[in-house]
Amino acid sequence: MNNAEAAPFLHTVKKEEEGKMLRQVLQQRFRFSRRLLRRLRESQGVTVNGRVVYFTSRVTEGDAIQVIMPQDPEPAIPPQELSLRIVFEDDDLIVLDKEPGQVVHPTKDYRDYTLANGLVYHWRQRGEQRQARPVTRLDKDTSGLIVFAKHAYAHAFLAKEMGKRRYRRQYLAMVRGEWLQEEGVIDAPIDRSPEEPHKRMVREDGVEAITHFQVERRLKGATLLRLELETGRTHQIRVHLSHRGFPIIGDTLYGGQDATIARQALHAARLCLFHPRDRREHEWKSLMPEDMERLVQSFL
Repeated sequence: MNNAEAAPFLHTVKKEEEGKMLRQVLQQRFRFSRRLLRRLRESQGVTVNGRVVYFTSRVTEGDAIQVIMPQDPEPAIPPQELSLRIVFEDDDLIVLDKEPGQVVHPTKDYRDYTLANGLVYHWRQRGEQRQARPVTRLDKDTSGLIVFAKHAYAHAFLAKEMGKRRYRRQYLAMVRGEWLQEEGVIDAPIDRSPEEPHKRMVREDGVEAITHFQVERRLKGATLLRLELETGRTHQIRVHLSHRGFPIIGDTLYGGQDATIARQALHAARLCLFHPRDRREHEWKSLMPEDMERLVQSFL
């Protein structure tokens, strides 16, 4: 199996790039890491005007550079058929709409039938050998949009975008009670709980964590919030809302025990990112799933 059908990355050398080494142009134009450059050199994945040349070669204005990403090694996780809700897919990334209860990637507690297993199967059926690289994670009982990169460069590019805070994620969450502020920011550092290592908590000596919020809808005895992550700490929204005294309905880990829904009422509803190929902002949205819609109806 191979990834030969994937479209190459193309670049025409500009006047200001003339005389530079090919390696410099690749690093400046595509921000390739040294490791990826080494793999591209070994796979002869870079050509200039149709010819493989040394990375130390000097380029000329108008030269046509073509880059074909090296093939991934055989995935370490087994392919397993799984129903995937694919929102978008191209040669560089795939966006899924995750159902509640699905695990993103194998762990010691959940080894099989994760989204990653399903993606390896999905790609193998199409003759593609790829690793499943989640750019971010969603908790098992959180639903909504999640992105997987289809090659190492796309993953590294999107990780850097997150570091620059140009990777935007919005969530919908239901809490009991009346949230008073219409909009605002929760800026409270987060770290592990010393008593319960699987939990997180707000701690002064923790890692910076910032969540923006606004009221989406006021209900009878509950509030639907729209939240945007500025940082991406584990359980960040769940911890921040619980810290404010408004645990997410159904979130048993952080004090939101509630029989009206079988999981935390948290949904990744909107995703915006700059694409690694065209460098333009792309946006996807996901409607609230049925269990959260029923929860909203129960408070009307």
